[in-house]
Amino acid sequence: MIQSRHAKLAARFVTHRWRELHPFEVQALVLNACNLKCAYCRCPELKIPLMTTEQWRTIIRQLGALGTLRIKFQGGEPTLREDFRELCLEAQRSGMLTATVTNGVKVAARPELLDHLNEIVVSLDSVTSAIHDRLRGHGTHALAVRAIDLARARGLPTYVVTVLNRENVAELEPMLDFCEARGVRFQAQPVSFGLHHSDEDARSIALTNEEVRTMHERLAEWKRQGRAVLFSAHTYRRTAQWPDYRVLRRGSSGESACMAGKFYVYIESNGDVWPCQQHGAAFTPKNILRDGMEAALRQAQRHHCDDCYATYLNERKALFGLLPAALWEIVRRG
Repeated sequence: MIQSRHAKLAARFVTHRWRELHPFEVQALVLNACNLKCAYCRCPELKIPLMTTEQWRTIIRQLGALGTLRIKFQGGEPTLREDFRELCLEAQRSGMLTATVTNGVKVAARPELLDHLNEIVVSLDSVTSAIHDRLRGHGTHALAVRAIDLARARGLPTYVVTVLNRENVAELEPMLDFCEARGVRFQAQPVSFGLHHSDEDARSIALTNEEVRTMHERLAEWKRQGRAVLFSAHTYRRTAQWPDYRVLRRGSSGESACMAGKFYVYIESNGDVWPCQQHGAAFTPKNILRDGMEAALRQAQRHHCDDCYATYLNERKALFGLLPAALWEIVRRG
């Protein structure tokens, strides 16, 4: 239900909403390195320079001054950074909610990594350890489950994301059952190719268009039934209407009206600022270190990507567009 932090976030939103720059949500790729090699991902092979602790701390403080509400640390595996807790603490001190997406391996061994997080998203691809371990690495299922249980024991809002593919397509409802039994919310996303981190050699495990559509229709129906699905039924229904899931995005004839780059941005580990993580659109980013924060954010607003089917991004469009269903989801999640 409505909590004090909702009031604080709402006040922060209203204060900054009509300013020229308001990156309310930031996805921060803090490194590409990973301690796993998932079947569909080549993040460990991407060599991109890393910013230092002090550079990230400066950026986080600048984002705080611009009204950022939430920062989500991503990778690779973000908890591999020795300064992970320090960056989370800096973000909290700057007035932001902190979140991360993790495979859970480091968290299982070092629960103190949870200390300065407001939310955690754990990647778990199956309730069946053999399937998960085949996709992500031997022994990783048990560690991911331990990370989930450690976060829940602390009362930390916890979410599970499953990358649905040919290997685990039958696990969709069992994964939801697993999450409900542990009091966590569930999100499934189809494995995608054509992104900068995709391992194109794994295209054989991609789902068909009809399977992806059915997945989103089922998620929408489960949400309507009140089950522990992460996003609003509106978003899942919208995603189910995408004509061809092999096409990740749709370009615009002129400068885009999409909220990407305006209400949320994606910062690479080297300081490049993109409108969102859907790399591939014709766009040349500016760099915070080289060009400055304001120039990089203004550049992110000027792109020619009109729409995509990513549920995460479509939920953000609904949220920052003040759609009641998306706002209610925030209240329900606490």
